[in-house]
Amino acid sequence: MTGGNGSGKTTLLRCLAGALSLTGGEATVGGQPAGSRAARRLLAACLSPEQCLYNKLSGHDNLLFAARLRLDRPSAARAVGQLEDEFEIGPYAALPMERCSAGMRARVTVARALLGDPAALVLDEPGRSLDEQARALLWAALDRRPGLACVLVSHHREDQERCQRTLTFPVRR
Repeated sequence: MTGGNGSGKTTLLRCLAGALSLTGGEATVGGQPAGSRAARRLLAACLSPEQCLYNKLSGHDNLLFAARLRLDRPSAARAVGQLEDEFEIGPYAALPMERCSAGMRARVTVARALLGDPAALVLDEPGRSLDEQARALLWAALDRRPGLACVLVSHHREDQERCQRTLTFPVRR
């Protein structure tokens, strides 16, 4: 999705993720009403990269905490290790998130959303704080998951060109 500031892109993502209730119409995730328990089980969301981490915890501990909410202990450890490798988080995995750059926090946040292999992923400007190398890692991670349905907001032309469909929101006046 793309469009001007204030056009409703983030609001739609928040509705799909169940963070906001719809005020009209309907939306579904995997055939389930958006926001329902069944839809939330299918969906992972990264609505404000860099801002939804525990700042006192390390990147590794943030990932492990989230993984343990979805996976058993051995599976959680494996998944965290795989995502740390995939997003090249290792060099700063032990640092508290409050000491990491916005780009480092964004990598951890996107990696966290991929824990547990969700069926659908909602990303709000995931590349906003990522450099070119990290954006390449993001797209490589998405490419390795061909069954993953992904809805994302991006103002980057390259991101839009990689998507199967693009929805442009008109600017509201």
